[in-house]
Amino acid sequence: MSEANRWRLAIAWTLLIVAACSIPGTDLPKIEIKLVDKVAHFGLFAVFAWLWLQAGSRSFPGRLILVLGFGTAFGFLTEWYQGILPWERTPDMMDALANTIGLIVGSLAFMAAKRGKSGNRGNL
Repeated sequence: MSEANRWRLAIAWTLLIVAACSIPGTDLPKIEIKLVDKVAHFGLFAVFAWLWLQAGSRSFPGRLILVLGFGTAFGFLTEWYQGILPWERTPDMMDALANTIGLIVGSLAFMAAKRGKSGNRGNL
């Protein structure tokens, strides 16, 4: 995949997260599985980390810190944003924690995959 397409995919995923966080709570399906929303937040942000690390693979040698810093801020901002929406959405700090854990796990998975592919630590 070209570098431009990796950037497009990372941006599209970020916009998907914003869109998902903007859906009125009354329009979300009622799922009675405990912590399913935390798993969703974890997954969204694990993929977010992977895509942004992949997008910046040639452009930003120190991108791991950028992705973790920006991703954590973005995760907390999405929760704050849900609190100011005029329809039923509520911020949840446990969701923000799930976002952050997803970022960390997604970053670790990306680093492990890159290390396995290249046989070295790479330049993260």
